[in-house]
Amino acid sequence: MTVSLPKGTLPLGKKYFLKRHGLVTYVNGREEKNKVIYVPKRIGNLFNKMCEIENIKIAIFDSARGKKKRKSVKKVLENVDEYARKIQRILLTGSYHPSGYHERELYDSHSRKVRMICSTAYYPDQIIFWCVINATKPAIMRGMNDWCCGSIPERGIKHGYRAIKRWLDCDWKNTKYCLKLDIHHFYQSVPHGKLMVALKHKIKDKKMLGLLHTIVYSCQSGLPIGNYTSQWFANFYLEPLDHYIKQELHIKRYVRYVDDMVLFSSSKKQLHKAEKAIAQWLEKMGLALKGNYQIFPTKSHAIDFLGYQFQRNHIKLRKRNFLLLRKQYRKIKKLQSRNQPVPFHTAAGFISRYGQLQHCSAYWLRQKYRKLLKPLKEVIHNESKRLNFPSRTVI
Repeated sequence: MTVSLPKGTLPLGKKYFLKRHGLVTYVNGREEKNKVIYVPKRIGNLFNKMCEIENIKIAIFDSARGKKKRKSVKKVLENVDEYARKIQRILLTGSYHPSGYHERELYDSHSRKVRMICSTAYYPDQIIFWCVINATKPAIMRGMNDWCCGSIPERGIKHGYRAIKRWLDCDWKNTKYCLKLDIHHFYQSVPHGKLMVALKHKIKDKKMLGLLHTIVYSCQSGLPIGNYTSQWFANFYLEPLDHYIKQELHIKRYVRYVDDMVLFSSSKKQLHKAEKAIAQWLEKMGLALKGNYQIFPTKSHAIDFLGYQFQRNHIKLRKRNFLLLRKQYRKIKKLQSRNQPVPFHTAAGFISRYGQLQHCSAYWLRQKYRKLLKPLKEVIHNESKRLNFPSRTVI
């Protein structure tokens, strides 16, 4: 039964009328459902929550993931309660000072670059880095663009892959042209002062800001590649750029993977203007674009991004990744023909690249390579069984 209010009823009379007809509960429930929850611009009381023993233990277990065989990690895991109290004492007394970085050069086969990787001690540095990020994650994630990918939980390569694939297949108008950008020496160029100013806009806890200041200024310049905090600070520092591109430049389709960006538009002129505007914006933030930016039509040119080559209704594996996959395939076939065992890392690498192939338009290629999966999975199964149960003999 529909109840209509008489004309000219005042708000007070409306409340009384609804109460009389038994509609107050319904209205209150609807208001509760549609109530806007106010989120403060700056978040406080983070430091005290971070210093709780339970949160420190969570950080210890999180930071030990994948490193439990190291002596320094084993030592901490054998007595978690004691080391958690030590970390708590260091944080509460404000006596934490970074123990320095060990630098080593590492060749990145994906980008074909030699990168300077910085590593630091597990205790107390890496544990404190995890404590800080676990505590500040709500502040950092608040306001982050939906299509900001890379080094963020549940926002990896597949997250950006799905967006680009859907846009190219379903939104032909706004993906007619593509602009591909990259920031020059991004991690090494992030200015400490401007990063701290950005953090103060989100966090008002003075003790937490003091700890962040110590971590940020622990490196002479930029963000050290290899720190757990660096990947979060990098994405956070470019958050205003994401809003600038979406709201000021009016680019509807846009994905950023750390410092690599692709922008789509129906107008090539709009993309040229966007490139100049982004270059000026980055200059104010102490960064610079690479000169190898590209603007091209998506109809005739594939988008080389996230390890794939995207085209309308067709996706290929990046040529370099495919050549590595074929090289591994030939190596495994050669070992099998000689009745030699396939090493664990070779088997794991081939299965990982085959997983990339499953997201491409390569049916016959998958059929060719899937014959190797069963024996390779046995190699991985036996190796993991040997590592997890060393006292047992694997036949």
